[in-house]
Amino acid sequence: MDIPARRVLVCQHRTCKKDGAPEILAILQQQKPINVTVEVCECLGLCGSGPMVLVLPDNIYYWHITPKKIQSIIETHLLGNAPIPNLMHPRLHPH
Repeated sequence: MDIPARRVLVCQHRTCKKDGAPEILAILQQQKPINVTVEVCECLGLCGSGPMVLVLPDNIYYWHITPKKIQSIIETHLLGNAPIPNLMHPRLHPH
């Protein structure tokens, strides 16, 4: 299966950074699939929900990301092309 081109933005603003975003960024940079670009970004406007990750062009916001959750996002969403509803920010992606 072809992996679609995507950009993954990882918030590195104050609150996300304090909550572990640098570790999430490092994992993504080390394990990013082909055709995926990982970028540092400033505030995504959802302070208190971090670490936040935005997957483009899918426009999916994942919240409270941990090392285990980012592994799932890499394997399931980025490699498997299947977004993970239970990790999505509920205010932006109501089920």
